[in-house]
Amino acid sequence: MKQARRVRDFFLLLGMTAAALAVNGFHRGIEDMAVYLPAIKKLLTPALYPYDAAFFLLYIRLTVFHSFVAGVTRATHIPLDWMIFLLHLVSIFLFLLGCLMVIRKCIAEEVAQWAGVAFVAALLTLPVTGTALFLVDQHLAPRTLASAFLLFATVAVLNGQPRALLWVFLAGLFHPTITAYGIVHLAVLAMPPIGRRPAIFLPALPMSEPANPIWREMMSRRHFQYPLQWTWYEWLGVGGPLVFLLTYARVGRRNNMPVLDRLCTRFVISTIVGVVAAVISTSCFPTQTWERLEPMRILHLTYVIFVLISGAFLGSYVLRKHWIRWLALFLPISLGMFYAQRQEFPSDRHIEWPGIAPRNAWVQAFEWVRENTPQNAFFVLDPEYMKRPGEDVRGFRGIAERGELADNVKDNSVVEVFPDLAYQWKLELAGREKWSSLGLADFERMKKKFGVGWVILEGPGVAGMPCPYVNRAVMVCRIP
Repeated sequence: MKQARRVRDFFLLLGMTAAALAVNGFHRGIEDMAVYLPAIKKLLTPALYPYDAAFFLLYIRLTVFHSFVAGVTRATHIPLDWMIFLLHLVSIFLFLLGCLMVIRKCIAEEVAQWAGVAFVAALLTLPVTGTALFLVDQHLAPRTLASAFLLFATVAVLNGQPRALLWVFLAGLFHPTITAYGIVHLAVLAMPPIGRRPAIFLPALPMSEPANPIWREMMSRRHFQYPLQWTWYEWLGVGGPLVFLLTYARVGRRNNMPVLDRLCTRFVISTIVGVVAAVISTSCFPTQTWERLEPMRILHLTYVIFVLISGAFLGSYVLRKHWIRWLALFLPISLGMFYAQRQEFPSDRHIEWPGIAPRNAWVQAFEWVRENTPQNAFFVLDPEYMKRPGEDVRGFRGIAERGELADNVKDNSVVEVFPDLAYQWKLELAGREKWSSLGLADFERMKKKFGVGWVILEGPGVAGMPCPYVNRAVMVCRIP
């Protein structure tokens, strides 16, 4: 009987993984993959990126994610694009499995359990207020795997099992910062009842060297790192889920569901502790340590638990076993999430299947670069190119497999974590502020100063530069 249930659970989770993919999409080389993907490719082909590897390779010191993906790809001989797609599906499956395990500890009613997991699956790309995070990204990300392991650790803590330490260790290998905030939640969750043995949780406030001025200037434009700069509705996104979790805890006490009560109450406590620590550390200490750790991201796991339990309550009190009600809830939610993703990534397929030619004109140009330029070719692009209409936040390095001068969209996120790169980042950005007005002489100066030999431009281009590739959006030109 237990084996039959496991088989059924496997196929239901597999179906929900497929449904989540259909609703939320999959894209390659976008956003954080602009940093992760070139690091993976550098491990597979060390000759790549001879000039600019510092802007992504330093992350290898903090996580095994890149080495894991590269190692599995090398061992299986599966093409990297397919491996990334398959690992993304595995990550979603494990994440949903973790959600199922957590909700089964809280609520016995099966329809509520699956409603909670389905609610999470439909809302994978729900933004976590103010943090620039989703519950799960539309691309392979170490945060998804780490979050799954933290959910497994949550179940182990609720069971009083020491294996929680193993899951935390695995999560830390893939994403140290999201694991650090998960530990805050798990430490509060593991405390004995507060009325029986009072406990105080005060995170350490490490000090570090004063922030360098270039790093501070760059950080001043990243308001999501500073909660006191958040808008009122972002703060509403902090308080709202906590109010709901307190309500769920009260329902748990009233209906003899002690695990639900404990989970919701402790997550409210740990979230408040984390938010207060984030406000203090980012506003009172003029150092680099806490801002680099993005402390408000403690909200990520809180949001996962909030969405999961909210879905379970909808299943228990509203949906039950009426399929019309399930359809009435999940169809508009899924269509809304699908529409939001099409608005965010309008220039390519909703699911970018490996091996299928891209529709995005920028990606087409990047792929031409990969196939038709020397491996050591060094490029210069508009520092804001990832924000250009139709570009859809695609990283040049990961797709083109060529080096580029620092950009002002994703490379600054690397500088945030590694402030010593700030000087190089600022040096490479200098002179490109008025990109659209640059002429041949400007590019020749960049060639002499940095060694760049190629440039990607939007039309009509620059007189005097041959452009062997041109499409409807951009042209690839050589600096004479």
